[in-house]
Amino acid sequence: MTNLRTIAAAASLGLALTAPALAAEPQVPRLDVTPTCRPLDKSDMMLDEKRCRQIENDARDQLVRQWADFSAADRTLCIQTATMGGTASYVELITCLEMKRDVAKLPADRGLRTAPTGLKTNR
Repeated sequence: MTNLRTIAAAASLGLALTAPALAAEPQVPRLDVTPTCRPLDKSDMMLDEKRCRQIENDARDQLVRQWADFSAADRTLCIQTATMGGTASYVELITCLEMKRDVAKLPADRGLRTAPTGLKTNR
């Protein structure tokens, strides 16, 4: 009986210690992609609303898996970018985050030895 109580107490303590950490885990925002996936004009058959929603849902699923891998500053900036102009897009959000991450990984000078074409230098 004592062992059962000890195990139950340890399990409760373990849950209590991990619950705040799980609650503090950053969450992917809920975006309304309806305006993004809705054709502007009913005669516009170029936009497949069902396919657009599937692509947006796939992008959200990918974000759920990778969200904690991106910095809080990048998440904040990219959420603002992806919701700008009254439309929201998970595709834009993940693209922004991936670009910020990839640019941060580039070496500072990237080995450039010459100036871009048309740029005058003081050599």
